[in-house]
Amino acid sequence: MGSIIPLTRFYYGDAGVFGRLVLPSGISLYSVERPWLNNQLRISCIPEGIYALSPRYFFRGEYDTFELLDVPGRSHILIHVANWSHEVEGCIGLGTILDLGNNMVKSSKVAFDLFYREMSQFPIEHDPMSIKIDHVEAVI
Repeated sequence: MGSIIPLTRFYYGDAGVFGRLVLPSGISLYSVERPWLNNQLRISCIPEGIYALSPRYFFRGEYDTFELLDVPGRSHILIHVANWSHEVEGCIGLGTILDLGNNMVKSSKVAFDLFYREMSQFPIEHDPMSIKIDHVEAVI
C-alpha cells in the first residue's frame, strides 16, 4: 500500500472549511473547501474518509492534478489552485498561508506547485497514494 497523506480539518465556518495537509516530505499546506452541506454535489465539502488519489487533467484550469476516487455520491473531486471556498465546487484548494480573518488561504499557486511536484515523484501505478481526511476539535 502506498503512502497516506493526512488532511486534518480544524475550522468549519459558513465561509468554508479549513485544514492542514501534510505531504510525505513533511511540508505542511493549508486547505480550503466549501462548508459541509450534507455532501451535496458542487456545494459541500466531501465526507471524511480515506480516498485513493489518481492523476487527472483539470480541464477548466488547463493543468494536471490529482483526483480523489470513490467519494460516496460524488465524482471529479480534484485538488487544485483556489484561495476561497467559492472557487471550488466540492474540490480542495491549497495555500501556503492561512488567513481566517478573510476566510481564505493565500499563495495557492505556490502551494499547488509544491503539492504537484512532490506527488508526481511517486509511481502511482506501483505505489498508489491516498488522502485521509479527518478533523480535530481545536485549531492547531
